[in-house]
Amino acid sequence: MRLIALSLLAGVWLFSVGIAQAKVTGDPLDVPAVATRLTTSTQLSGITRAGNRLIAVGIRGLIITSDDDGATWVQRPSPVSSDLLAVSFPTPGKGWIVGHHGVILHSGDGGASWTKQMDGRDAARQLIAHFEKLAETGDEKAGILLDEMRLNFENGPEQALLDVWFDDESRGYVVGSFGTLLSTMDGGLTWTSEIENVDYDTLLHLNVVRRIGDTLYVASERGVVFRRRPDSPKFEAAETGYAGSFFALAGNDGTVVAAGLRGTIFKSDDGGDTWTKVETDVVATLTGSAVDGENLYLVSQNGRVLMSSDQATTFRSRAAGKPMTLTGVVTLGPKSLVLIGTSGVQKLMLE
Repeated sequence: MRLIALSLLAGVWLFSVGIAQAKVTGDPLDVPAVATRLTTSTQLSGITRAGNRLIAVGIRGLIITSDDDGATWVQRPSPVSSDLLAVSFPTPGKGWIVGHHGVILHSGDGGASWTKQMDGRDAARQLIAHFEKLAETGDEKAGILLDEMRLNFENGPEQALLDVWFDDESRGYVVGSFGTLLSTMDGGLTWTSEIENVDYDTLLHLNVVRRIGDTLYVASERGVVFRRRPDSPKFEAAETGYAGSFFALAGNDGTVVAAGLRGTIFKSDDGGDTWTKVETDVVATLTGSAVDGENLYLVSQNGRVLMSSDQATTFRSRAAGKPMTLTGVVTLGPKSLVLIGTSGVQKLMLE
């Protein structure tokens, strides 16, 4: 059996203390999330903004929203009880969530309600059929990938989707374990395999996807950051010189930052052609990022917040107000952050 050994990914495998949810019985892809009163103290893995609304996702299908900058939160109905890992809203109204068992959820009303667009059972059927068809033409790489897909799904929909990014209401991407990479051009009504377009000979865990400037970046294992340049079908491997995993991506038109294990940060000022290591005083894994103008923020598993205002040349760090493993961050402005992690959500005012 092929197991996903990703315990360092944003605390996904940890269970928060005192979660007020009954044990899930039945297939979590078919069982809605159970209501809980502990919306602000339960394990969360992803957070984003949808206009003036904050939306966070977490364990056992938990989806919560805030319309007052994180002061109060409301749980929203979820059609699944699989752990949810990441969320993306390209507009205030339309957004997507991904998580374990290959689940993709969609909202068209600002996160108030959600429907399932796809799950790992759908992905297994689609990807195996896709590579069977390509292999029949004599495509040698497709034959290899067909074997990989059969192996990935031989025990069911166990492959996790680890991140999601939408450029707009139509075009989006999801990435996940063992090389999973899908794209959509119709808002998630259909999904297309991009696995064969990744220029690498091994199916690595694809941990984060972000568009920075006009290039799409995917952070991975082995210090690899894949990039798809404008008008290119290929995800080209950019070697950073690092041998570990990256779990966070951030930047702007001029700078790209990849961060991961043991406080490791690498930056590129030339679109990923060359990379430089950035030294900090944090030695814990970096799990999430946010950008607000010239300010770049990273959060760590040991509850530290790293801040840079000089294109990631230097970082200063401080502890979060409430100690916990941090998994994500959004900005409310240059002096205010909302942090999420294994113990829920908290706000942090910067000096």
